[in-house]
Amino acid sequence: MLWIALFLPELPLQLAERSAPQAATPLVIAAGPSQRPLVCCANAAARERGVATGMAVGAARALAGELNVLQRDPTAETQALHNLACWAGQFTPNVALEAEGLSLEVGATLRLHGGLLSLLSRLRKELSQLGYQVAVGVAPTPLAAWLLARARREGLPVRMCQLLDQLPERLAPLPLHLLNWPDEVLQTFYTLGIHRIGQCLSLPRDGFLRRFGSERQRELDRALGVLPDPREWFTAPESFRSHLEFGFELTNTDMLLFPLKRLLRELEGFLRSRGAGVQNLQLQLDHMSRQKSFLSIGTAMPERSAERLLALARERLGRTTLSAPVLGLGINAERVVSYDENNQSFLPDARSRAIGWTQLIDKLVARLGSDKLYKLRAVDDHRPEQAWQRCAATVDHIPPTPTLNAPLPLWLLPTPRALSSRAGAPLCRGPLALLAGPQRIESGWWDGQGACRDYYVARNPHGETLWIYREHRREAPWYLHGIFA
Repeated sequence: MLWIALFLPELPLQLAERSAPQAATPLVIAAGPSQRPLVCCANAAARERGVATGMAVGAARALAGELNVLQRDPTAETQALHNLACWAGQFTPNVALEAEGLSLEVGATLRLHGGLLSLLSRLRKELSQLGYQVAVGVAPTPLAAWLLARARREGLPVRMCQLLDQLPERLAPLPLHLLNWPDEVLQTFYTLGIHRIGQCLSLPRDGFLRRFGSERQRELDRALGVLPDPREWFTAPESFRSHLEFGFELTNTDMLLFPLKRLLRELEGFLRSRGAGVQNLQLQLDHMSRQKSFLSIGTAMPERSAERLLALARERLGRTTLSAPVLGLGINAERVVSYDENNQSFLPDARSRAIGWTQLIDKLVARLGSDKLYKLRAVDDHRPEQAWQRCAATVDHIPPTPTLNAPLPLWLLPTPRALSSRAGAPLCRGPLALLAGPQRIESGWWDGQGACRDYYVARNPHGETLWIYREHRREAPWYLHGIFA
């Protein structure tokens, strides 16, 4: 087995800075009692002004008057790790949630990703695109991987370890405090002059057990692979939701594209892990007083590319006027569908041309709106005005067209037009010659829009072929209902 630990230090601060490019404004995350909140983490701009972790927020404001203070949100942190685990499922099915990050067991998937170095490079690059800064540790046991990741975060010179028998050597120089043992236990070790994990490993096992207990020894054994250290695998949900709080107001839709791109990259990773795509995506815009507005983005075929979904969202947001400033942004993909990856070819084939056509439809719908671009589908109804319906252009499946026993015109008038007649014969730019008919229709008695008509195909002296009818009653007038091409 081979484990990769993804350690996200100062996760509350990273979540606050994900929604916008890093700014020079001092920012701190506050936690603790409301009467005297404390700084749990601060960005670089705040630290330059002397703000430190554990400091009272009031004292931090005195050092940096323009300080931006956000309250820590443990629920948002848990959800962020949950979404990150959904994203990481594209690299390995064995993902475990940790308190400050993720553990990935990648021993069986290294060849799929081109080896360990290639996988690590891709993880670092894509996590950076998501807005996360991670410290990475690699070891044959999950605990050892976490110790190496924490040591790397502290700037210690550590190397990844792929072989179990190399673990004692790689863990030996690491400081004891990386094990997160209680302060009183660490103080006892320091009193004895023991500051490194290697010094603990060199102690007699019996004496270590008597002095420090079996719990500490078992933890060291788990790190070295002497004892098993099982993890509970993360199970991806059936739907995906992600959300970002800005901490400031956005009044321009263009400013939403940066955080939206990061959310869509998370969604793409989740969909890749499921081998799925989406045909409908909902954007949620948060306003003051917990008000929300929603925008829907649809595609004609299942899609999962963050770039293409972002292009559709850009078109949709470009024709949207914000009713109020936006304080947060979320995406909801309630239903995922199966997705067939398109194989690339040197010469375009029928499938690639069809995909290009559907992507053009998606873009036009996002730019013009579904009321401007739509599809027509036939309905199983004999009344001509009820025999078709509009449907969204992004609907992929349309029921088959009912079989027609008689020719119908391509152009149907919105409202039948009354025709003049001479001795009961219809006229339209001259007398009409009846070519076919009657085609009798008696339908619609159940919905109050009954039709009792006889339809004919007729032609006038100018060669125009028309579709006319008269109702089932004596001396009923003639109507023009359609024109053949």
